[in-house]
Amino acid sequence: MYKKGDKVILLDYSGKPLDPAVVAEIEDVYGPDRVRLHLPDNACCLEFVDRFEKIDDAKYKELLHNVREREKTLAVDLQLDIRKFASKHPKKRKDEIFHEFNMDKHYVSVLNAYAGRVQMYGEENINERFLYEYKDALRGLVRTRTFFHDLDEAIPIPSFS
Repeated sequence: MYKKGDKVILLDYSGKPLDPAVVAEIEDVYGPDRVRLHLPDNACCLEFVDRFEKIDDAKYKELLHNVREREKTLAVDLQLDIRKFASKHPKKRKDEIFHEFNMDKHYVSVLNAYAGRVQMYGEENINERFLYEYKDALRGLVRTRTFFHDLDEAIPIPSFS
């Protein structure tokens, strides 16, 4: 019924699409009742075929665009004009500032992906590898925010307890 490359939308327990909608692409088929899904955050998960329904490419692109738009305005994201920020701190190398900024964006993305997964599947169903990446992202975010806080005290250092 399903094949590799099919686009799908995930359903809740009542058989209705999740709100907000979550889309995925089938990465591999493990039998008539189970597949491996590739999610927009580049993570994968095994899922039973009754937990999603097939959608066309146009609908997939529309919903994927909505997912990307939701990710743009992240609550913990550093909303900096990085070029102006780098020009205000000439003692630091620009490539070092850009690297830390990109790492910070990566860590924020992992934290938001984790929050979405917990909301979707429950904390007890998060696999060990993703949990490790989440904990690594927490430590990394504190490190990058400390770096930026040393340059500009208006940037807070998060504390995760």
